[in-house]
Amino acid sequence: MIQKILPGLSSAPNLHTLFVHFPIALWLAALLFEAAAVWRKSDSIHRSALWLLLLGTALGTLAVTTGLQAAKTAPESLGGLLEVHEQLMLTSYFIAVGLCAFALMAGRQTTQGLRIVLLVGLLLVAIFLTLGADRGAEMVYRYGMGVNWKTALPRK
Repeated sequence: MIQKILPGLSSAPNLHTLFVHFPIALWLAALLFEAAAVWRKSDSIHRSALWLLLLGTALGTLAVTTGLQAAKTAPESLGGLLEVHEQLMLTSYFIAVGLCAFALMAGRQTTQGLRIVLLVGLLLVAIFLTLGADRGAEMVYRYGMGVNWKTALPRK
């Protein structure tokens, strides 16, 4: 039944690709919102950035979990590329977790200083995230990681 409804997902070798795009989009959106909150000195935009950060980090937990599972089936031919991707993405994830903890401990205090700390932290998340996502894309597009070669069309 699930194959008829979701044929793409049911042919995927793992679930990592199902979750990986959410934290990327949400963390980058949080960065943009926090930049706007600093610029406009806006509490409401800042709160939106925090919600995007929290949601991205929650879904990032699923991306990390499924990514670590997928790594167990990765071919040795990837060399150190998988490890570089893993370390960059874990770094971005743990910075995001730290930012969430920082924001939750700060509570409703929304000073300009707090916004700047979050902005700098989100900028770091974005840097590590971009580098890590690039290595993930390289594994997929250069080396075919995550492709079900049994059912793939033959290469010309």
